[in-house]
Amino acid sequence: MSGPRDAFAATLGVDVVGYGGGRAEARVTVTDDHLNPHGTAHGSFLFSLAGIALAAAANDAEHSGVVSAVHVDYVRPARAGDALVATAEVAERLAREDLFVIRVTHGDELVARANGRANRRTR
Repeated sequence: MSGPRDAFAATLGVDVVGYGGGRAEARVTVTDDHLNPHGTAHGSFLFSLAGIALAAAANDAEHSGVVSAVHVDYVRPARAGDALVATAEVAERLAREDLFVIRVTHGDELVARANGRANRRTR
């Protein structure tokens, strides 16, 4: 299922392959444009990938999810050519907000793990 166009995701080359319902995936292959001076994927790029998946999971036809917090732990470096998948899933549904877990993986390897919070507002 796809959602509205995310211009920032498109700029980064990220493809959102799920949207809403508390779960989404964002996929990208790391390019030279995503690298830091050390030759690994820039932390802000990984943060953005996780945030794109989180935003897609938090929004649907009924609710507008406004992200209010994200914490990311970087576990291992990603390099040019790595195919990354960020999967965001709601872990706790509270009265007015959802708490999410986001995992960024390369195959079976964990690259980053994030926790996010999104306020749920009726559209």
